[in-house]
Amino acid sequence: MPNPTEVHHMQQPAPTPALLGLIGTAQQISLASEISALRTEIAELRAALVPVPSLILTGQQALDEFKRMTERSN
Repeated sequence: MPNPTEVHHMQQPAPTPALLGLIGTAQQISLASEISALRTEIAELRAALVPVPSLILTGQQALDEFKRMTERSN
């Protein structure tokens, strides 16, 4: 029967150089996340700068464009 006061401490093996190469350093991971965030921001800005098909909008086109512009600003 197990002893409830006995604690088993698991030891993790030291990572091999090959494994460290696959994981990357914290700096590389941080840089990759920054690049990903910038790519997302650029995609959002490009979507916001989509040109309007005509200079004068009327009716449903005007309402749709207004809705698109106000959603992007929030």
